[in-house]
Parts: sequence; structure tokens; C-alpha cells
Amino acid sequence: MHKTNDPPSIVSSHQFNLASFPYIFVTTMVVPADASKDAPGTGWSKDTKKEKNSELQEHVAFFDKDRDGIIWPTDTLYGLRDLGFGYFWTIVGTLTIHLTFSWITWGSIPPDPYFRLKVNRIHKAKHGSDTEVYTGTGEFDPDRFEYMWYMYTEKPHTHITINETMRMVRGDLNPFDPFGWFCATFEWIPLFILLDPADGKMAKDDVKAVYDGSLFWRIAEQNQQRKNLGAKNGKRD
Repeated sequence: MHKTNDPPSIVSSHQFNLASFPYIFVTTMVVPADASKDAPGTGWSKDTKKEKNSELQEHVAFFDKDRDGIIWPTDTLYGLRDLGFGYFWTIVGTLTIHLTFSWITWGSIPPDPYFRLKVNRIHKAKHGSDTEVYTGTGEFDPDRFEYMWYMYTEKPHTHITINETMRMVRGDLNPFDPFGWFCATFEWIPLFILLDPADGKMAKDDVKAVYDGSLFWRIAEQNQQRKNLGAKNGKRD
């Protein structure tokens, strides 16, 4: 069989293939030249030597499993279900994400009637009153992350509580920015639900893994393994 160095295509949610999981970390996405421009093409590139990746594009890659550069509401819905969210948060999350970010990421004056998102314009979805860990072009700023983390967490700075998170959200609020206030709050509450820490503290590495989306693939993999194990045990019974 002829072999290539290209990563395999990531299949749909209902055909989630664990073998494809590691390739999300070597698949490269294209950073826009500046924050006012779209990323070239669909926002995806296989050439890891020439193109630099955007962590914000990686963040949404989990939901664009066919890698066509377009995220439909159904893509988000199935992705949230793969992450283990119940129907309530899945529906609320899908509606919130696509109703608020479709127009700005679609790039046309008339809104998209299907409320889809374009990956090559996903940096346009960066809103005010956030932590500023993402730059205007969607890249991860490690210095800003460390600065934010050490400002709001207690020693030894390995975890963050819900109270510390809400204090951080309040500290980042910009004046006269109700849309940003809503988005900032909405982003952190589902993360606590997703991680569901037993001690009420989110680990630093888990939070950091949200920014490049690697946390999503890890949790989806764990959920799939549990389903497979349950199916095997069911057959034995």
C-alpha cells in the first residue's frame, strides 16, 4: 500500500475513530496575516513546515471533523454530545454559539441562513471582556495566560476554583460591553460542567488544553472508550 505523510481525515461524529485522535496535534492551521483579514483558504493546511497554526482554529477543529472549514450547527451539536454534555447544555450551547458568531465569521452582509461558522474567520469571533489569552489573530499568548493564572489563583497555582474564575471574569470586564460580559461568563461555566472536578478545582493543564482544543479530543476519546467498554460488558451479560 502506498503511504503518505498526510494526516488521515477526521471522520464524522457518528464514526469517531480513536486512531485519528493524535493527528489533530500535528495538523497545521493557517494564521491570518493580520486580525482584519481572513486566513488563507479554509484555514486548514497540511504543510507543517511552511504554515504556522492558530490555537483558536485548533480550538474549533474538534467540531469541524470533516475539515471543510465550515462548522454547521449540527456539527456543534454532535460535538457537544461527544463531549458528554446533556441535551439542555447541548441545545443551549449550539444556539448560543451559532446565533452570536455566525454573522461575524461568515463574512457577508446578509447573514447565513443556516447560521454556519467559517474557520478561516474564527478569529473574528474574539470578543471583548475576555482574558486576552488569544491574540487578535487567534494565537495563544503563553505569557498572558501565566500572568492571568497567577493573578487570580492561590499558591501553588496548580488549580482554579469557581470563585477565582468568576473573580477573573469580573476583572476582565470592559465598560459598556454587555455582549462580552455574556460571552465571558458563558464560556467558563460550561467548562466547569465539562471537567466536573470532584474537588471543585480545575487543573491548570486542563484549562490550558482548552485553548488549542486538545482537551476536547481527550475527553471525547475517554467517553468513547467508556461506551465501548459498556457495550462489551453488555454483550457479556
